[in-house]
Amino acid sequence: MDQPQPPAQPPAQPQWTPPPQQPTGWGGPGYGGPPPRPTGVTLAAIYLIVMGVLLALAGAACGLLGGAVGTIDTGDAGINPFGALGGAIAIFGIIVLILGILSIAAGAGALGGRGWARWTGVVVSILFVILGVLTIVGSLGNLDAAGGATSLIFWVIITVAYALTAWALIQARDFFAYRR
Repeated sequence: MDQPQPPAQPPAQPQWTPPPQQPTGWGGPGYGGPPPRPTGVTLAAIYLIVMGVLLALAGAACGLLGGAVGTIDTGDAGINPFGALGGAIAIFGIIVLILGILSIAAGAGALGGRGWARWTGVVVSILFVILGVLTIVGSLGNLDAAGGATSLIFWVIITVAYALTAWALIQARDFFAYRR
């Protein structure tokens, strides 16, 4: 009649079970991906590259102009005053060309997250903020001249853009710290 039933067997365990999922943010540094490039860094880098190209072109033009002015012949056997003027223009052009190349390098490096590019961009930007403030102060006396107000507005915009560039590069320390 009633036959005793054998005890029930537990279900067979699978051979392998995946480990439990780790919570978000688990682990130390290096486990997460790189932080995204801030929009301010992208805009600052583009601004540095564009202004660097313009500065490099202006510096090259001044260098060529200085060489041309230095060769002007006065017809006098004495000292040629155009030689010194041409040399001064050429030296100014070379300095502007170097600043333009530094600006291009800083902008390109900042897009890649390089720490040296960040500080090069900050130094170049602060240098141009100082020059912009001096130009603004100098142009305040020419407001009643033709184009004086336009010049003032132009230099205010350029100076504020360089100040924002320096600020954006300084604020993005997390982005640049990850990519040392």
